[in-house]
Amino acid sequence: MRLVTAEGPALERILEESHAIWSDGLTPGAYVRFNAAQMRTPWGARHLRRLALVDDAGDVVSSAKRYDLAFLLDGIPVRGVGIGAVFTPEPHRRRGHARAIVEEILHDAAGEGAGVALLFSEIDPAYYTAMGFVPVPRPELLLRVTGKAGAPAVLVRAGEERDIPAVTALARGMASRHRFAVDPTEDFVRFSLSKKRLLAGLLPPDMLNVEFFIVEEGAGAVAFAILTATSDDVVLEMCGDRDPSGARVGALLQVLRARTPAESVRSITALLPPGWLPPQLEIESAAPAREVMMVRPLAGDVLASRLRSDDVLYWHGDRI
Repeated sequence: MRLVTAEGPALERILEESHAIWSDGLTPGAYVRFNAAQMRTPWGARHLRRLALVDDAGDVVSSAKRYDLAFLLDGIPVRGVGIGAVFTPEPHRRRGHARAIVEEILHDAAGEGAGVALLFSEIDPAYYTAMGFVPVPRPELLLRVTGKAGAPAVLVRAGEERDIPAVTALARGMASRHRFAVDPTEDFVRFSLSKKRLLAGLLPPDMLNVEFFIVEEGAGAVAFAILTATSDDVVLEMCGDRDPSGARVGALLQVLRARTPAESVRSITALLPPGWLPPQLEIESAAPAREVMMVRPLAGDVLASRLRSDDVLYWHGDRI
């Protein structure tokens, strides 16, 4: 078995077979363009690869995405690797190939200096627990924006490229309050936002809307929110606030609600930082997250003490 970069006919076959699982409503052609476009973003070109495990005949027996990530662990930057889209074609299943490609990727990443591995499991976490990954369960919240009719007196505007440094600083401020988080570098924030916009652009009109808003004070961003909306739900992908209480993010969401006073108030799905809830929001319900974050140390001196759920910050937008 060899681990190679998936390209040419092998990549076409992988995308053709995985389309039904991860297309998010895209047509087969749009799904191919969506994956190619991610690889051409500045962050994706340097940090994202689709790999294939091939046998002696050159057949792809399993494939996965490798993300070279940066983490913040106990206030210290740590190199890491993320694994996503693990896929084994039907004829090669139940032979251990999925486990083999994950282990190959982890072995290579550890040799390159990565200290932590991360993935999000859509299946029974026990599969990855047997490989040394530790689940970090978090509740997925359904939120309601409260308050009087009308908009609060805050300046809310659309986010722009010039806001990315300030947004990154706000996101890092949120991350600094927790033991473990993906390091929201400027390029990673751009990639996360671009990925959502690419998906929206390749879907039929109005199927997915991506919104990026800033709360501005004194010509500077003091809070932000990135949201995606479909006809069924609204997701708070990521946010940040200079105010530890989150009051500016709450005010921002009140402003967005006030834009369409004739429409019924829509609930917002979110993964919020542990113990953090803006005062203008109420929790309608909570349920286990559909995709469980799982981590595994790749070096003996990393994660010496086990992460608890409250130690970790991750957003919907962090899922790979």
